[in-house]
Amino acid sequence: MGESGSGKTTLALAILRLIRSDGRINFVGQDLNKLAQKAIRPYRKQMQIVFQDPFGSLSPRMLIGESIAEGLEVHGITDKADIEQRICQALEDVGLPTTIRNRYPHEFSGGQRQRIAIARALVLKPELIVLDEPTSALDRTVQKQIIELLRDLQARYQLSYLFISHDLAVIRALSHRLLVMKDGVAVEQGDADSIFQDPQHPYTKELLLAAFGDTARPCA
Repeated sequence: MGESGSGKTTLALAILRLIRSDGRINFVGQDLNKLAQKAIRPYRKQMQIVFQDPFGSLSPRMLIGESIAEGLEVHGITDKADIEQRICQALEDVGLPTTIRNRYPHEFSGGQRQRIAIARALVLKPELIVLDEPTSALDRTVQKQIIELLRDLQARYQLSYLFISHDLAVIRALSHRLLVMKDGVAVEQGDADSIFQDPQHPYTKELLLAAFGDTARPCA
């Protein structure tokens, strides 16, 4: 967590090897920074990302089913019946009817499009999903629905999330561990409850005060 411009998204893109970085990136026992791009490809199936803007991340020229199937095809899954079954399962997992796979993104609300984006990440059965401000473009009611969906999917499929946000209320609802960033530097990290109850760094204290006021240490 951290304010806008603190380096959260840059860090996530580096972890996914979408931008260059120094240092170790340990994922399922492998240092990804030691691998060539070709050798990274098998790991990409296990690491997916959901972006902040659900409309911008979906091609307006592709049917919903085509967008969800794209990752499957990239990773060598070509059986049409298998692809169709996986698309339908992913849509059902995010609470959408399977019939929408033959429609276009502009036909849906922001919350529905974000569910579609989550389905596109989920269809590859990843171990890690990076969620880059996935609720910030949504109103509070829809935010709550998406958070509940993410928690349900995490429990059902034993997913790990890297959740990026500057909204501390959303972070508190979903996160188990926190990394607090400021100006590209990690200033505090640890158990989420501990940091919310007893922040150590002045910047973390400032963030909590700004978010919760006098209740900067909210009850669980």
